[in-house]
Amino acid sequence: MADKMKFKVLRRHEGDRMYEEGDTREGTQAELGHLVPKVLELLGPADRPLDPAKPAEPVKAEPAPLNKSEPAPANKAEPVPSTSKTHHPRNKRK
Repeated sequence: MADKMKFKVLRRHEGDRMYEEGDTREGTQAELGHLVPKVLELLGPADRPLDPAKPAEPVKAEPAPLNKSEPAPANKAEPVPSTSKTHHPRNKRK
């Protein structure tokens, strides 16, 4: 039989019950392994107590930037003035 492991819930999901963000869930790697990268974080064996010096805090998103838009970039090249006409008007009336 596989050893039970402790996992920290990173995202709310429904398993045998509803698990909220920050909860601790126990199960085997075979049962919960498919949830590890996105939904759960492996903490260690279930029989080992959690480290009290390192409290489990939810990860917070960075604050929104004050100015979301960037200024428009300057043109890379200046427009070239036209020195000669390449288009001749036809049937010009005088």
